[in-house]
Amino acid sequence: MGIASTALVIAFFAFTAAGVPIAFVLGGAALVGIFLAPNGLELLPGLPQQIYDALSSFNFLAIPLFIFAGALLSEGGVAKNLMELASRTIGRGRGGLGVSVIGSTMLFSGISGSSSADTAAISKVANPSLKEQGYPAPFRAALLASSGCAGTLIPPTNDLILIGIVGNMSIAGLFAAGIFPAIVNGLGLMAWAVYVSRRNGYGNVSIPFSLKATLWSFVKAGPAILLILIILGGILGGVFTPTEAASVAVVYGFFLAAFVYRTLTIDRLVAILRNTIEISGMVLLVIAMCAILGYVLTIFQVPGMLGQLLDAWAPNKFLFLLLVQILFFIIGIVMDTVPAILILVPMLTPMAVARGIEPIHFGILIECNVALGFITPPIGNVLFTACAVVGVSLERVVKPILPMIAVLTVTMLIITYVEDVSMFLPRLLKLVD
Repeated sequence: MGIASTALVIAFFAFTAAGVPIAFVLGGAALVGIFLAPNGLELLPGLPQQIYDALSSFNFLAIPLFIFAGALLSEGGVAKNLMELASRTIGRGRGGLGVSVIGSTMLFSGISGSSSADTAAISKVANPSLKEQGYPAPFRAALLASSGCAGTLIPPTNDLILIGIVGNMSIAGLFAAGIFPAIVNGLGLMAWAVYVSRRNGYGNVSIPFSLKATLWSFVKAGPAILLILIILGGILGGVFTPTEAASVAVVYGFFLAAFVYRTLTIDRLVAILRNTIEISGMVLLVIAMCAILGYVLTIFQVPGMLGQLLDAWAPNKFLFLLLVQILFFIIGIVMDTVPAILILVPMLTPMAVARGIEPIHFGILIECNVALGFITPPIGNVLFTACAVVGVSLERVVKPILPMIAVLTVTMLIITYVEDVSMFLPRLLKLVD
């Protein structure tokens, strides 16, 4: 098994370095391990069953449905309305535009469930205003990317759905637990954005208060806010499951885009459906290949070896949590989010529970760390999205985004070691024992 395990690791990094798509990296590395293992061919008949078992969860339907709902609402100009509402309420002072960007991105996160979609939608609306108020391109891209990262914990989040399924955790509990940590992340970024803006003279435009304009911005953003309340209230109140909530979001989003905003055409609907199918297909293919890799790693007894290693290095929960955060940060630099969650969460969750860590709290910590991977080069897909919209190279964004990564690291440590930040709301709503 030693030779096969070593070959699997080498194949994984070789395929990754060669630029092979991540799904085929996972599946290819697993097959290399199987073919080199003693009696490895005997494992092949079990692979289809592993794939079927991995994909047969009803909760996975929520992922394409939330992607579809977010795309429908983007057609209705929801991002623009949320941005205007944030500007009228929390973004009126000096440097307030940066605060508005963070706030509106977090609100939009409560609709789409996709950080890349949130960042793309808000960036297209906010980038011209940021440029007009003197924010340089590298800082604009860094701010937009880190805003998408901060909002990742706002439900409905596809990553939290994955964590709940593979970690056998309550998805409703994870959704409730993510709200206050997301606010902590957002406040930390807002404070940094205001500090930098005032120090460098960015955004010297103050929006005068107008009750009429503020109320009108609430009216325009009202349908989107209502959807957030329906999703969260329905799930946390036990009215419907996350998958049923996603179905409601699709119907509501279609109604708004087609009959209220009247921006949805047949051509755009076809394009949205095609994009949803492509994204969902990629995610489900990665899940299927992760199932194969996880099966092979279990046969090779990797979870047991990892457990023994962590028992030696991290006998108490404080060291364990620190090592897990370091592990996920390193892996997030070289691997995409979905496979990192699917491979590591099933292995690490039982070890966390054995050390007295609440599973839902552990899931939130993982998502906090995974979110940092969204804006950490070279894999950070949210960072690349922001750079593409702003039109700036990644190299120029590294300097302004490093302090933002540091801020989010500090807030992550607060969330890690102050359990009530994440667990207060689930306990209040009796979503945990």
